[in-house]
Amino acid sequence: MTMNDGQKPQRSRAVVYTDFDGVLNAFANADARADAETTFALDGEAVVPAGSMAYPVHWSRELAADMVALAHDGTIELVWLSTWQPYTPALNATLGWDGRDVRTALWYDPVTGTGLRDGKLRAVVRRIGIEDDAMTPTPIVWIDDEECTVRAKQVIESAGPLFPVLAVRPDSRIGISRRQWRLIREFIDDPMAFPTVALDVEPSVIEREAHWGL
Repeated sequence: MTMNDGQKPQRSRAVVYTDFDGVLNAFANADARADAETTFALDGEAVVPAGSMAYPVHWSRELAADMVALAHDGTIELVWLSTWQPYTPALNATLGWDGRDVRTALWYDPVTGTGLRDGKLRAVVRRIGIEDDAMTPTPIVWIDDEECTVRAKQVIESAGPLFPVLAVRPDSRIGISRRQWRLIREFIDDPMAFPTVALDVEPSVIEREAHWGL
């Protein structure tokens, strides 16, 4: 939300829930076939602490800057929805994000692991219920390289959103593609041009058995 002097806070045009691994942090060494027309250059590189561990990450400075700029100016409400939940302050510092521009959804118990299996989807469905009860419901974007699936789309449809919801599944080897980011921007600008529930899957996505990242 943004607020000018003497004005009431204005609602963001969309809520954007984003994962980190496979979305902003791309696994470029995993047989990725990329080119500048379809992918963002992974020109950011760091090792990020997460409790007693640390993980190498690779991201696009251009994409990260564009995303947080939308949050900073109040165009979107930016929310981490990631297994990095306890460590998102470290992600913000790594990406150069002001922690005041992004919040973290608390969707699982980091001690017991309770909620890890389906907590992300439940968090999105819970937000749908909140927005359904709002006078002016805010559209939702959910970006996740593993959990934005046909089944998730069906669950979201059954929740009965009264506003558009866009689920986006990137190819974890390249992260959010330029095409997908253009689609997200189009949705933010004109969500009513989209179906009530839409799912976009990057054509190069491959199914895998194991989870990559934290």
